[in-house]
Amino acid sequence: MLRSLDRERQIIHCDRAIEVRPLGLREAPALYDAVRQSREAIGQWEAWCTPDYGLLDAKLFLQRSIEQWHVHAAYDFNIIDRSNGLVIGSVAINQVSQLNQMANLGYWVREGYTGRGIAVLAARAAAAFAFSKTGLTRLEIVAQAGNLRSQRVAEKAGATLECLARNRLVFHGEPRDAKVFSLVPGDLGLPVPVHA
Repeated sequence: MLRSLDRERQIIHCDRAIEVRPLGLREAPALYDAVRQSREAIGQWEAWCTPDYGLLDAKLFLQRSIEQWHVHAAYDFNIIDRSNGLVIGSVAINQVSQLNQMANLGYWVREGYTGRGIAVLAARAAAAFAFSKTGLTRLEIVAQAGNLRSQRVAEKAGATLECLARNRLVFHGEPRDAKVFSLVPGDLGLPVPVHA
């Protein structure tokens, strides 16, 4: 049985430049603004990011995020620029399978902040959280075959490319091939969690 993790206290990374932590419901406008500013880039690869994504979508996402955290189904974090308080991205552990002790690791970074290593740092912080706090032993990063940026982040985070999986994702109703990467605790120098 997983122990309760106080969502409000889970700052998984903090340095002079950025902080990675869950957002509260009151921060929905900041999340919406980040998505709106990056809609074209994110929308190329993520079906949830559509031209009509609005503030209500951000609020609903944050509400579901809180609910899923409490039932250990997902752990969503946002990346904050500490100099100005902007939400500059997101990293998530989702599609959790307690039976197989694995989950998906996903991330995106706001336009204007890409190419700085922020996604790599956030992905590694989220993976360390997953392995040390939730008992997971495997994370998968699944990136559409053409999403080279996401693939580079996975590689720089220490993930291993396992395969090109045919029809692995459905994007706007169309099956797409995707590269599947894995991260395990040893990739981060962490021990494998012991389960009773």
